[in-house]
Amino acid sequence: MYSQYCYTLLGVMKTNKCPECGNMKLKQVGTEIICPECGLVLEDAPLQQGFISEPVKKHAQSSYISTAGSKQVDGKIYKATWLLSTREKNIKSGMRKIDMAASRLRMPEFVSKEAKIIYKQAMQADLAVGRNNQAIALASVYAACNIHDLPKTALEVTAYTGTSKTQLLRACKLIKTELGLKINHVDPADLVQRFATRLKLRPDTIKVTNDILDKIKGTKVTQGRKPETIVAAALYLASQRNEDKRTQRDIANAVGVIEVTIRKRAKEIKQRLF
Repeated sequence: MYSQYCYTLLGVMKTNKCPECGNMKLKQVGTEIICPECGLVLEDAPLQQGFISEPVKKHAQSSYISTAGSKQVDGKIYKATWLLSTREKNIKSGMRKIDMAASRLRMPEFVSKEAKIIYKQAMQADLAVGRNNQAIALASVYAACNIHDLPKTALEVTAYTGTSKTQLLRACKLIKTELGLKINHVDPADLVQRFATRLKLRPDTIKVTNDILDKIKGTKVTQGRKPETIVAAALYLASQRNEDKRTQRDIANAVGVIEVTIRKRAKEIKQRLF
């Protein structure tokens, strides 16, 4: 059988003729000679004169200078991960977390860019050394939102991230101190509509809530207090006063605070107003 195959292959090499159908126009693809008429394939046949050679097709690639550990992305050469320094790896990871947070929070593009600038400045100042890199990235997002008066709570920024609200606020305080940022405080009135919608409160109850916040604005009741706790207490008092009652647990779940805090802030507001 082997000798017959060698004899046949030798005959093809000499005559350039298909042994099956007699076709004289054989083609070579790579190292194989094929007959386009009957499909006969002769493997490992050397290139002979008279064959129509067809090169093996490859995917088109744009030419670029290849260097060790580099890869081409959108026409640019980027270092491979194993060539990056620790700071470069942290920056790359932090930028990815900022993009994810910006998408989840539906932040405008200019706020997202501001967060990335703050994060780069924090990395250049070595603020992430010995600290949670994700907390620094999310703190940059939180700071950018406050700078541009985009009302976002710490709990909303840290949702689904694994970073606690305490870690975020500590990192934000560090960034504010070390970088000298002027961060605006969130106005509790900007959060009313969002939480009231979650609680399905009536419009007149929302109006009473805004009236309560206007009366205590700038007083000792709001100084040094988190805006979400003030809003939660005002919503609770307004719902009780307007017969659109919601339990403290419902409000706590909607706003993201604990029930004890709502009771304390509500008591302070009552002492101030009533």
